[in-house]
Amino acid sequence: MELYRRSMAENNPPPVKPRRQKSDESNVGVDSGTSKRVSGNVDAMRQKFDMSPDLGISRLSFDKSPSPQKTWTRPFDRSPDTDKLPPKQKREITLLLLGQSGVGKSTFINAIVNYLSFETMDAANGRPICLMPVSFTISDPSTLLPLPVALGDQDQTQEQTKDTTKSVTQYPMCYKFEDDNIVLNIIDTPGIADTDGVEKDNINMKNILDFISNYREINAFCVLLKSNDTRVSVVFNAANNILFLFTNSRSTYYVPGESGPALISILKQIKESPPKVEIPYNKNTIYCFDSESFRYLVASSPPNNIQFDSKQKSSYVDSWDISVKECQRLFEYVIQLTPHKVMDTLSLNNAKQIIQLLTQPLADIAKNIADNVKKCEKHSIEIKEFSGTIEELNNKLYIPSVDIITVPLDRPKTVCSDGECCEAKTINGVTDITYTRECHSPCYLVLNDGDIMGNTALLRCKAFNKESRSDRNRGELKSWWLARVLSKSSEKRKEKGAQSNVCHECGHSYEMHMQLLYETQHKVTKVTDQAVNTKIKSVQIAADLKERQLRTLDKRIAELNAENKIIAESVPKFACFLANNALTPINDAFEAYVRHLIDNERKGFTTTSGADSRVTTERLEQMLDQYKKEKTLIKSKMNEPDAGSPGSITLAEINACVERLRMLKHKGGAISRMLDEQSRAKVSRHVRQNQVDCSALPNNKFSIAKLFSKK
Repeated sequence: MELYRRSMAENNPPPVKPRRQKSDESNVGVDSGTSKRVSGNVDAMRQKFDMSPDLGISRLSFDKSPSPQKTWTRPFDRSPDTDKLPPKQKREITLLLLGQSGVGKSTFINAIVNYLSFETMDAANGRPICLMPVSFTISDPSTLLPLPVALGDQDQTQEQTKDTTKSVTQYPMCYKFEDDNIVLNIIDTPGIADTDGVEKDNINMKNILDFISNYREINAFCVLLKSNDTRVSVVFNAANNILFLFTNSRSTYYVPGESGPALISILKQIKESPPKVEIPYNKNTIYCFDSESFRYLVASSPPNNIQFDSKQKSSYVDSWDISVKECQRLFEYVIQLTPHKVMDTLSLNNAKQIIQLLTQPLADIAKNIADNVKKCEKHSIEIKEFSGTIEELNNKLYIPSVDIITVPLDRPKTVCSDGECCEAKTINGVTDITYTRECHSPCYLVLNDGDIMGNTALLRCKAFNKESRSDRNRGELKSWWLARVLSKSSEKRKEKGAQSNVCHECGHSYEMHMQLLYETQHKVTKVTDQAVNTKIKSVQIAADLKERQLRTLDKRIAELNAENKIIAESVPKFACFLANNALTPINDAFEAYVRHLIDNERKGFTTTSGADSRVTTERLEQMLDQYKKEKTLIKSKMNEPDAGSPGSITLAEINACVERLRMLKHKGGAISRMLDEQSRAKVSRHVRQNQVDCSALPNNKFSIAKLFSKK
């Protein structure tokens, strides 16, 4: 909690009123996402969902955009499309939708795509576009009996459309609309404050933060509210770019209704409470929509075919026309706003993600250091005991180096680490593991809890659940998902019944499995010192060079051991920082993965170089012991801080640790390279799995410019 207070105090300047600025057409906005400063621990996060006793209104947490700080968020500071920019850069506009469960975020996007695709509601009759499946109940106009209405494939794990108290969207998704000049990104997010409670809210917020860390800027944070709901619940920041969108406003004649006074009261509390941020409530920040015209299109289209009289249809036409004009007014204002820099307010979350991305590389580097020290020590003994000719000695004057080479995979895959499913090869004293069995490839599961080995989310992989709908590339548009009309609905799959703890491919437990994102290889080279690499002309010179080479090897060993110690001291800090700032419980991924590396080394005991594998294993076990002791010490200091120790680990300390690791003399370059590769792979997976390119809609041309120019 103290970390959160300090962070808020340091990063919030005196409040200023939002400015309307004309945007430079050449200043292209880049993909971005939500932002919210995460509190220092779970309790602080939960406090944000406390209910105001008088109005029953959940509190909102707003910040001004803080000034940029020097943090190691560089790997994420890129647009998902950075590597694919066309010669002519298009104007990019990104909106993030936030709001309580059931407020209509997904329906709003469905309505938007129809506004973009059809000039009038009549043009959309009989063929509405449904990006996300919808289901609702409507009264039959003639009998007044309730009728179920549905469109789109209801058999989707991503969506749950039946229960209005639960979020339709279970994981954030970006919908991308594009024409010759404009790219419009609309990010749909899980609802906050549904009936699953605070724990589910924390998971949803974590997913949102993970999702938006792939973006750099966002033009507007659109908070959706029901026009007649007196309970408002949202958590985020970036006050200058906050807009309020009221849904279901046809019943209140397209004005805020009861939600207006409730929102004004909350904004007043925010203005009067530290850090005293002013969020305006005026014509520029308030927009009233109604998606009933989209629901009419769904209800009147096959296979629903509900009949409405001309008077009812007329009211839906009015709803369409008013909502389109309100969309135009919204986008006219959005393009004048200065885009919000997401990284300015996500430093804590990005530090957490960098730590998670570093976990596996640091363990691999620790093993690589053990291999290098082993090679240097062995070579040092060979030089000391050498009794050959001067010419033969000349060939010994080098430093053995084991380089680690990482090969990122185009697609992630699930592999098994059991001895029957992988092969250990020890070449030049270095053990390489080849995973010979691919239990499922490609595997598109999102593993957010940080575990590397035996992640419980793997139970949703098709290797363990052949009926899984979670393990699929969500970003690929499929005809069944974007169906304009509902085909024969299939019987809902029962995933739980099909789930097994044992892999269908290899028969081993999920605890032996991992999702492989990159493969590692090792290359043994000989590094020569130019000052030493000279022709030896006498026995005395040979003796001198021999001693010099031994000192060089000793220095190299000492430097590598020092770097290993820095890693062993940094990783416990990372683990404790994650545990202290996690919204959901996390396991110790580093310890589990190092044990996996130790098991791999033991597979090499049966080879001719078994002794070398034992040396590496012993060093890894020593490092693991040091890691656990350091972690215990840090935890004790956090639980019982004294005058000389503040207790909690600060964000600045984490950034300093990351910078120190990057600057290591021997392994800093490899750490930086592996982190950058992990980061690029993360962004690439995000685009492939979480961004829906709506230009793939069949026989459709969007008129995006229609929303950016008033008629």
